[in-house]
Amino acid sequence: MATKEISEFHVISTIEKPDETPRVLLENKKLKKQFEVSGKVLEAQYRIGENFLVLVTEGNPFEEALYVYYFSNSLHLLDSLELSAIYSEGMLRNISFSDSGNITFSFFDNDEQWILKVNSHPKHAFFNNKYPVKRKMSVFHKNWLSLKKS
Repeated sequence: MATKEISEFHVISTIEKPDETPRVLLENKKLKKQFEVSGKVLEAQYRIGENFLVLVTEGNPFEEALYVYYFSNSLHLLDSLELSAIYSEGMLRNISFSDSGNITFSFFDNDEQWILKVNSHPKHAFFNNKYPVKRKMSVFHKNWLSLKKS
């Protein structure tokens, strides 16, 4: 699937409560729809085929988390991932995407390389996520996204 960097989403506001993960209210300018997700800083956004991929961080480099959201063209959440480790520094860097549609980036360390793949069809991937990759979806949920350290 073709991957294209876009600028259709923007931050409306952030929602922060003590002892809770920050949340951000995003809006898609073209669709004029708003939605709330975990995170605070909109880092990157892509159109993958007809769908959207959004990368959001908490904005805390001393204990950072990266949230990856995959939405349909009507902004229905298809899949999501979290990349985080307790008490670990992180910063999203060196983002690039290949002709195959894979997105590569560094997060915890500049020398590491993470590969984010968006499948053309959802797949069952039981126990495919290894720490520090986390999913909030059920084990039986079909996954569009896969994230692995290379």
